[in-house]
Amino acid sequence: MAFPNTKSVAYFNPKSQLVFLNEASADEIEGAFRAKDFSRLRHDISTIYHEITHWADTVGTIWGNDYLKAVYRAYDVLPRTKIPGAEADFHRFIDLHDLDRKLSFSDYYRTVRSDARPHSLNDPWRIAFSSGVEFNTSGRADEAKPIIFVRFADRISEEQIVRQPISVAALLETTATWSELSTQYLTIGALPNDERMVENVFITREYGDRLYTPELTLYSAPVHLLAHYTGIKNAVGAYHLGALVALVCLNLVPSHFRRMKVPGGLEAWGRRVGAFVRGESRPFAFKCICMNAPGISKSNSPIEWLNAALAASNLPSYDEILGYAANRLKEDREFCQDVEMAGRQKYLRELGADWLNWRRSNADPALDYRHLDDDSLMTPFIFDRDGTPFRILGSKFDATRFDPVDMYNREANLHTEILNFRRACR
Repeated sequence: MAFPNTKSVAYFNPKSQLVFLNEASADEIEGAFRAKDFSRLRHDISTIYHEITHWADTVGTIWGNDYLKAVYRAYDVLPRTKIPGAEADFHRFIDLHDLDRKLSFSDYYRTVRSDARPHSLNDPWRIAFSSGVEFNTSGRADEAKPIIFVRFADRISEEQIVRQPISVAALLETTATWSELSTQYLTIGALPNDERMVENVFITREYGDRLYTPELTLYSAPVHLLAHYTGIKNAVGAYHLGALVALVCLNLVPSHFRRMKVPGGLEAWGRRVGAFVRGESRPFAFKCICMNAPGISKSNSPIEWLNAALAASNLPSYDEILGYAANRLKEDREFCQDVEMAGRQKYLRELGADWLNWRRSNADPALDYRHLDDDSLMTPFIFDRDGTPFRILGSKFDATRFDPVDMYNREANLHTEILNFRRACR
């Protein structure tokens, strides 16, 4: 499972915790950072921060920490695959495969009509919501694993265009796209006034078009959901609010799900509501918070709006949720058995907690080059189009504590073992 950006010019691999660029070179990116000339490579740099956000959401959230525990448990098995008795632990490969499959759900659950007429901000889709359930590995519907669907339809004919499941991957893309947007606007803000005005028009149009591109609803469905319930009309503002809610949902712990107020409008989903809560569904939490949220007011900042939405959902504030999560990361002592890999796990948790605290203190989930002012924050190694690993200028990421080349090779071996063992039981 990898998280590509919308144009597939880069991707993040959560099993190796590495970022890969398909088009840009290390020399180009390093030159831009040294000269602080971000405008020339604005799209490349915003893409990098999109992918670094995926990294930060993996190493620096409650959800990501749980996911990486499964990853590193699987790594523990790799050196022992030829040792008699090790097969008792091979289920860890399938456990990880199933986690990856659930991250965005398989294509089976998503439908797209390719011949639909174009829609836009001025001619938006109709939107509706429904629930369904996953099929288990035996092909039977599993009521313990419900799914939220966003359904987009033609405004005139009312024919369905897209059925998009809301998944953890959709929440991750919401935070990453907001970082991408934030980086774009930060760069545009430094341009001369006339040029800035033109670029603002272009970027608003570009991201507005993305919202109504059927192939990109993984990235846009949570934002559409939020806009539906809050009435926000500004696409960029909707991404900002959506990223705030998504980051909160990635950091909820079991007690939050038990106390969260479920909106009355979901009674029609019957027993599935309880299944969402028991399953600690982060997409379900996203929907509840958006439904409970107040309308948009110009007098409220994004963080004030979010805290009002959290209060209406019987949840703590943004600062409290993220602060508690950062402390959980720092205090977690559950590591894999391999000493070297456990050291990498520990290092990533330290970095993740630092980033989460930075996002908390900024009251903003975006990762962009504002972090350059804080040399305690470390961005990960990135592999450029030629396979050369490099670090963003100023990053003190320690390769002795996390060797990127070794991690790349280990992930390749893990990928092979998962595919091989999956054929034995699926």
